[in-house]
Amino acid sequence: MAKIPAYLLNLAGEYRVCSELNKRGVFATVTYGTRKGVDVYAISDRKTRALKIEVKTSQKKNFVTSLSQKCDDDPNSDGFWERRAADEQAPDFWVLFQIRPIANSSFAERFFVLTHKEICNAQCTRNSAYGQKYLSNHGKMPDFSTGVDNVVIADIERYEDQWDKIVAAIGGPALA
Repeated sequence: MAKIPAYLLNLAGEYRVCSELNKRGVFATVTYGTRKGVDVYAISDRKTRALKIEVKTSQKKNFVTSLSQKCDDDPNSDGFWERRAADEQAPDFWVLFQIRPIANSSFAERFFVLTHKEICNAQCTRNSAYGQKYLSNHGKMPDFSTGVDNVVIADIERYEDQWDKIVAAIGGPALA
């Protein structure tokens, strides 16, 4: 089965995340436009709180986060990841959605739900391992600001289907 084109893949991921949250009693909606700063908003039942959710969708075993590339700080400096994790502009949550075509025109799906701090920690761990390997091969640390940050399934597997984090943060499911 052919791969899903990138523009449809991203939309599929955003709509699937909204669907999963709506099934759990959380009103969630996709944001539109070329200047959007977030993919999905989850809105509390009383409309007193909105959570920003970044969605990354992949057909592979890795997810591009671009965390180092989205900021002006030096990713090699002390405290970089602490500042990145505390960024007020950052999404509240990241949902990484893996979709893979399987037989009979259907798909295997996996969701990984992380707080912004959790994704920063996972990316820091991934970059540290890569940096040490690069240092031993090249005698210097890589410039992460020019690369493409990503995490792999093994980095985030423990966060699979942790939707309760978003449900709790929004104040629980919608009242019946």
